[in-house]
Amino acid sequence: MNLKSPSIILYFFSYILYLFFFRLVEDKEIALVFKPMIIASIFFYYFFSNKTVKKEKLHFLILGILFIADNVNLLMETIFYQMALSLYLAVLFVFLYQILKDSKLIKENSKLGRYLGLTIFIGTLAFLILKVVSIYIVTNKFHSYYFITNYIVLFVCVLIFSIYNYFKHKTVSSKYLLLTLLTLFVSDIFFATNTYYYKNKIILALACLVEVPCYYFLVNYFINRDVEKNELHNNISS
Repeated sequence: MNLKSPSIILYFFSYILYLFFFRLVEDKEIALVFKPMIIASIFFYYFFSNKTVKKEKLHFLILGILFIADNVNLLMETIFYQMALSLYLAVLFVFLYQILKDSKLIKENSKLGRYLGLTIFIGTLAFLILKVVSIYIVTNKFHSYYFITNYIVLFVCVLIFSIYNYFKHKTVSSKYLLLTLLTLFVSDIFFATNTYYYKNKIILALACLVEVPCYYFLVNYFINRDVEKNELHNNISS
């Protein structure tokens, strides 16, 4: 990893300034300037990294979904917040799919293994459709709690499987996925503590500090997963 890469410098620069203006200063108009740069810069970093290794298209799809979700979330309306949360849930389903495959909890030659991707895709699509429909049926307050509960449950499940995958296989990719999830988990705990229990600028600053490298870890997960997949494919071919 070359931290002097312009895309990585832009990533950390834009993310720090976004969190500073959005969380600490609470100037959402200026924060809007920096938010789109975060995923865009990390996308280019991933795209131009290790050109000799074939990149998985699903990784680009995840970054695309995260870009939409992050920017929709900035609109600060309940309906847009719920749309963003639905997209984050879709990403968690994809992570679950990847972890189950990488951890070999489900054998690829089994019937479930062959249809795992299709099953999760159909389940995610049905879930998103139900969520969009329920926005207009369920009352806002109850619906928001319901959304958040689903997100927490799924996130914890993905985190548990990620921990299992890391300690079982100890691959570089599993380490970076675990770091990605842990940074998000810890920063959310700090944010929740500051919002609901004890308002403190230091806690808020710590939450921001922990959150900053999350997408950097995520892209390192993608890069190393691509390398490991290519090595496995070459070993099988030889």
